[in-house]
Amino acid sequence: MGNNETILMDDVQGLILRGYNYPNIRYIILNIREKAGAQKFCADLVPREGATGLTVTTGEPWDHGIKPAYCLNIGFTYEGMVQLIGTENCNTVNLGSSYEVFNHFSIGAVNDADNISDTGESAPGNWWKNGGWISKTPPRADGTDLHIQITLFTLSTETREEFYAKLLAMIPEAAAGGPSVVPVYYQDSDPVVVDGHSDYIHFGYRDSLSQPRIANLYWNKPSVRKLLGISTIDDRPTVPVDRFIIVQDPSIDYYAHPLLTNGTFVAFRLLYQDVAKFNEFINSDPGTPPDLLAAKMCGRWFDGTPLVVSPNKEDKNLGEPGPTNFNFTNFDYLAPSTNQPNDRSSDDSGQKCPYASHIRRANPRDDINVTGNNDNAEKHRIVRRASPYGPPYVAGEKPGVQRGLVGLFMGAVLASQFRFVTTTWFELNGFRSPDASPNNSGVDPLFGPQVADPDPTNDDVFAFNNKGTYKTIPTKLTRFIRTDGSLYVFLPGIQGLISLSKGTIPASV
Repeated sequence: MGNNETILMDDVQGLILRGYNYPNIRYIILNIREKAGAQKFCADLVPREGATGLTVTTGEPWDHGIKPAYCLNIGFTYEGMVQLIGTENCNTVNLGSSYEVFNHFSIGAVNDADNISDTGESAPGNWWKNGGWISKTPPRADGTDLHIQITLFTLSTETREEFYAKLLAMIPEAAAGGPSVVPVYYQDSDPVVVDGHSDYIHFGYRDSLSQPRIANLYWNKPSVRKLLGISTIDDRPTVPVDRFIIVQDPSIDYYAHPLLTNGTFVAFRLLYQDVAKFNEFINSDPGTPPDLLAAKMCGRWFDGTPLVVSPNKEDKNLGEPGPTNFNFTNFDYLAPSTNQPNDRSSDDSGQKCPYASHIRRANPRDDINVTGNNDNAEKHRIVRRASPYGPPYVAGEKPGVQRGLVGLFMGAVLASQFRFVTTTWFELNGFRSPDASPNNSGVDPLFGPQVADPDPTNDDVFAFNNKGTYKTIPTKLTRFIRTDGSLYVFLPGIQGLISLSKGTIPASV
């Protein structure tokens, strides 16, 4: 990977490089009705001095470190780009980019669904039906009518409505009448609060504890971290910025058309979480306490304590996760990280944290015995900006209540990041070798086996190493997460957004 120079933060959408941590979010999908009006809408969202409407949030520091009243980011599907710059220009961008950079994006989430296990109840024919579709016209089966994805971050539910209304008011009228861009779907996200903490998901786990530590960002420099009150006792290896921001650098493993510079690709995902079914499973084995089984499935206890650090119980002595405390991320699997607390023994055997567990599969860290992992998962890391939607689960409630996780899974190369993690680490039996488990660790237990699973006798089994002997849970795994919607989206740099708003592309270098 390259050791890139510092990124131009005013040309990068801020969400890629830092989480905003706003409580009330609206994820919006829009359809383009008229090209000229859509281009003007995009132009008006470009950040600039004297702007009177909403604008895209960049990576530049906030004044005095104070959060603005809102943040906003914008992305485009391939069909959205075709609407704005035309098929010929899109073909030029494709030919000017590595196959793995642009191809899967141009194919789109619908056509890629079978490959990433969006099958059965998760198949595209069932998408966008959770109550958020607001257009009178049903979505096309191929997804070609979904063009723009905007995420609006606000500090309250009241200001969410206020800024959403301002955003819609910015949409120009089409020459033939009516708005040139129409919202067709939205999903609100509000915090799930547990014991006064607003960073949980519906399954009961504390969330957003580990994101990639991106190299060459000014706030990751030791001197700046001290100034900002951020701990420098952070064992996470740095990941080159070219994994998350598309750069022009001949030393790295991809190349991209200049239109893509300082942008990134995103899988936008709407993931329903079946809490009732999950609770039933973790309570299904009388010999295994439910909190232990849940921890073995995730790799963390409900409060976020890593199993590698504390294999037998939650550890309140770790403190509260945050910028001054990295106890929840300072650990590795084969050898302890420099500042790993508590238990510093190797977990090469998976006795503390199963190979199958969700966090071990999403980021196997130093475990070089995992398929495709020889660099602390550097090539495959994903920036995850996702948050819960729907009300908290109530035991005995009527079925059909919609809740889950919605958000953006980002990386410069979909093929080696989102798609690789999903297809190879989450869903492919044989995640690691050697593996003494009875079923080669099956699939990620939170996602579960797909309907047309090629190895159902192994992939519906969950087992974990218990003092050298594998304990198999007698109840079969099922799918606790269902895909209710998906898009592949390009988040352009600001100069790229300007080009899209003009219907042009920059010349190839």
